[in-house]
Amino acid sequence: MSLHYEVFQVDPKPIPSQIPGFEDAVGPATWPPSTSTLIWDDGGGALLVDCLITTGEAAALARWIGDRGHAPDHVYITHPHADHLFGLQAIVAAFPGAKPVAAAESIEAMRGQVSPAAIEVWSTFFPGQLPDAPIVPAPLAGPEIAIGAATAHILPVGITDTELSTLVHVPDLRLVVSGDVVYNTTHMWLMSSTPDSRANWLRALDTVESLGADTVIAGHRHPDAPDDDARRQVDDSRRYLLDFEIGLKNSTTPAELIDWMTSRHPGLANPYTLWVAAFDQLGAAR
Repeated sequence: MSLHYEVFQVDPKPIPSQIPGFEDAVGPATWPPSTSTLIWDDGGGALLVDCLITTGEAAALARWIGDRGHAPDHVYITHPHADHLFGLQAIVAAFPGAKPVAAAESIEAMRGQVSPAAIEVWSTFFPGQLPDAPIVPAPLAGPEIAIGAATAHILPVGITDTELSTLVHVPDLRLVVSGDVVYNTTHMWLMSSTPDSRANWLRALDTVESLGADTVIAGHRHPDAPDDDARRQVDDSRRYLLDFEIGLKNSTTPAELIDWMTSRHPGLANPYTLWVAAFDQLGAAR
């Protein structure tokens, strides 16, 4: 058995801004940079984790996989967010032997993501860029996925930036593919978060830490992130959540929260994410 992994990454994508003053203050609004991870055994067997959102980037991902010569046996979706799910149509078309799977409890929420009403909303962000027939994965029969002679372990961690979040742990590589549980040098999605959901997210980070991995591949990773070191990313993500809690308690306007978080966490990718959270938590601009 000889295991390997590689990461396919897409840069932030332009989207319409829904936050007053953002473009004047910062620049164009963007969707955060995203990753997809291919893990394979030289003896045969491969797993793709998450598969992006637009038809263009999913097609590029399929070509990238083809260039590596390791067609996935399974495609695992870590949580019910469209930006990890919608690329499935292109991946399955390119690799018809790949079986799309997800944690059984998340399937209904994924069906919601591909409903006509949800597609209509997502199309306002990515007009003309979404699949015409998005696929919903099948429920995973158990907490493990074979990668050749190795095993990937699926760990549910509850609410992080959405409900029903999971991790993929590959002990033989000392690797965690974290979906949206860990962010790498990127503003964390805290729109609609609550004290309880943020507390659960902190517990999910504790779970990542307890696995003792050396490497975490975050679902959202700055294109110029310094590394994929597990300890640094968990520490950074934990500090971001704790600082958000402090800033929210001490701020009365979105601007105050934005200034606090930016001063504590400069240089992170996708500041639009922070602005969305600040306006969601503290109301419209005064």
